[in-house]
Formats: sequence, structure tokens, C-alpha cells
Amino acid sequence: MREVLRRALRRRPPLRRLLRDLAREIPNAGGAVYLVGGFLRNIVEGREPGDVDLLVAGLSYRRTGDLLRSLSVKGPGIRKVVAAGRHFPAHRIAVDWGKEFIDVSNARGGGRTRPRPSRAARDDGHGGPGAGTGRDAPGSVVPADDREAVDDAARRDFTINALLFRLGPGRFVEDGRLLDPFGGIEDVRGKRIRCVGEAADRFREDPLRIVRAIRLKSERRGFVLDPATASAIRRLGPRLLPAASPDRLSVELVRALSADPAGTVDDLRRLGLLKVLLPESGRSTNRSTERIAYRYRFLRRSLGAPLPLPLLLGNLLADLPFEAAMAAARRLRLPDLRSVAATLRCLRILTHPEALRFPRAETEAALLATKEPRDCIALYRAVRQVRKRPAKDLIRFIRKCRATTLLISGLWLDINGFPEGPGRREILLRVREETLAGKVRRPIDAVRLAESMR
Repeated sequence: MREVLRRALRRRPPLRRLLRDLAREIPNAGGAVYLVGGFLRNIVEGREPGDVDLLVAGLSYRRTGDLLRSLSVKGPGIRKVVAAGRHFPAHRIAVDWGKEFIDVSNARGGGRTRPRPSRAARDDGHGGPGAGTGRDAPGSVVPADDREAVDDAARRDFTINALLFRLGPGRFVEDGRLLDPFGGIEDVRGKRIRCVGEAADRFREDPLRIVRAIRLKSERRGFVLDPATASAIRRLGPRLLPAASPDRLSVELVRALSADPAGTVDDLRRLGLLKVLLPESGRSTNRSTERIAYRYRFLRRSLGAPLPLPLLLGNLLADLPFEAAMAAARRLRLPDLRSVAATLRCLRILTHPEALRFPRAETEAALLATKEPRDCIALYRAVRQVRKRPAKDLIRFIRKCRATTLLISGLWLDINGFPEGPGRREILLRVREETLAGKVRRPIDAVRLAESMR
């Protein structure tokens, strides 16, 4: 573990210098500083380290802030320190060497989950006494000066997020101590997403963790939900999930879908959550899930990964009537609603051409209203595939549209005094329809047709 951390920090010298300064100043003030969160978890998983999160134990929030601000004056690397954290107070360090931020939180008391020693941490050789937890031992002895940090870890969501690395106070911060009080390393090796302590308690503390568990699983190939965690989601999810913050839930849902769209939808259905998130689906949730998952697989084969956001969310809502789909999107606070709406309108036009007065012109307009027509065409083909119906060659149609000159525009109508109103749209659509059909070939013919509709 130390060697992996050393290699990661060598690739980021400014970060290493900042951690060294913190590991010197905070202990001098009577505290201790730990690496926590995704940076440490990713190192254990063999991934590229992500955002840096730090935990300070033994100091108050105010004292930590004063120390960080004084450090920004004394040493290079810190641009400013600001208060942050919506759910519990923290400090955010803006650094000179890039756009990244470093979040520094203070240890929270009140964790009741008891740590247990972990075989994984012992085998690593750097965990120290009581460094981890496993399922094969009844209790552990946590060093007294780490108890506050371990108590904070007891309040975290999942074991793979409850790892701690106490920075060494000398020149080499990686010569510190790894703490794995709840068996996170063992769960990484076993490819499990498991709650810290009792899953029901963790989900009652924050219902958002229900969807986060699925997101963490979706982002990790081959991972599964621990049976006790999955059981708690199935039992409590339908009751607790409506209380989750819509904005935060949207972020977790989109991240899960981006990582593994078909697997996420399957998990939501299997755990009884899809009908909570999309009650508009009615009683046909299982059948709808099968269609959604099939289309996601088709789209990934056609377009690769990750799927564009409008397509990712449009496919999730594609089986609903347009107004119901947009109501669900607004309720779930899904991002980029305008593009999602354009995708769904386009899909409706492509799949129901019989309802159009000007099928060629309206199809062209709908495709051009999307960010990328080829994406909408791929979704249309996926829908047709699910219904086992042939799909039209819309790529060829788009090529024809691009090769066909636009003879009448809205600007031309303005210049020639055509009145405002819905009649303008009908004129433009009809002229374009006749042009694409080959019935109007010359500008003079287009003008005559427009004048006849004035």
C-alpha cells in the first residue's frame, strides 16, 4: 500500500508537498490528518487516484480553518481556503497548480459500529494494530490516537469508502499507517459493495445511499451487492427513497446509467426501485425494463460508451407518452431537459410518421433539432428492433436532405411581408415537403407555392 501511494504521489509533486506541510502542521497543533475517500479507494482498487479528501481528527472545525488559512500564507500551493459542505461543515482548499480542490473535513463523533480486524489489512503489512475489520474475528483494538478517525469512518456509507491512511509526519507522508476498520480491502478483493455496519441504519441516515450502492456497483466491473445490503435496499428502498434529495439523486442516477445503463436498469427493477423512480410506467415495470435494457445494449453496440446524455436519459423515458416523460424528467431533476425533450420529440416523429401532415419536412426538422441526428436515429433503430419491425434508412434520408437546396426560409417570409403566426410554419413545411418530394425544383415554383398560401 505504501509503495502504491508513493508512486501515485510522485506523479503529483505539488500535492505531495502540500500533504507534507499538512502532516507537519496539523500534528504540531495536536491533531492528526488522514487521506480518505475516493483517492484512497481508487489506489486500493488499482485505479487512477481521483479527488483528494482529507480528514482531520483532534482539532475543532474553527481551529482547522485557522490552521489552513495560516498555512496558505506561509507556504506555496494554497490559493485560498473557503468553508464548504452542505450536509456537514468542511473546508475546501483551492490550489495553485490546477483546477482541483482538496476537501478537508473534521472527524464526526457518534459512530456506533465496532471495527473488526481484517485479514486483508494484516496481509498488507501496514495496517498496524486493529487496522481493519473482517468477518472472521469478533473485535479489535484501535490505537487511542486513531479512535476519533475510526469513529468517523463508522458513519460512512460503504466499507470501500471507509478506508483511512494516516499521513506520516516526516518527509515521506506515505510512511504512515493504513486503517481498514470495516474490511474495505477485503471487500475490494471480493468485489462486494457492503454497507458499514447495519445496512438499514446507513440507509435511514441518508436514503441517497440506496442509489449510490447501485452506482458504485455499476462503475466496477464484476462487483455485486453484499446480500445484507441488497436485502436492506429491497426492504427499505421503496419507503425511504422518496425522501432523498432529488438533485443529489439525479447525480447518482445519471452516473450509474453512464457507467452501465442496462445493468443499472436491471438492478433498479430487481430491487424494486424502478417503479418508485418511474411510477408512470404503471404495472408493466418488468416488461418495460426488458425493453429499456435491450435498447441500451443495442445503443452501446451501435455507438460505443459512454452514451450521450440526451440519448441515455431519452431511452429511459422512451416508453412513456411525451408529456408524462417530461413530467418524470422534471420530477427527477434530470439534467439537459431541452436536449432530452428534443430527442423524445424526434423519436415520436420517427416512430409515428402516419400522424404527420408533412412527413419528410417534419422528420427533417425533428432530426435537425437534436444535438446529433445520428444519435436519435440510433434510438429509433433500437425501438424498431425491440418491436421486431424494420427501420427506415434515415441516414440516407439525411444525406438527401443535405443535398437538397432550401428554397424558402423564414427570412424570405420576413422580407416579403408574410404575417406572423402559425401559418408561416405551415408554408415553410409544405414548401420543404414538396421540394424533398421532387415536386418543387426551382425557386420560382417555391415562391408561387408560398404566395398561394398567403
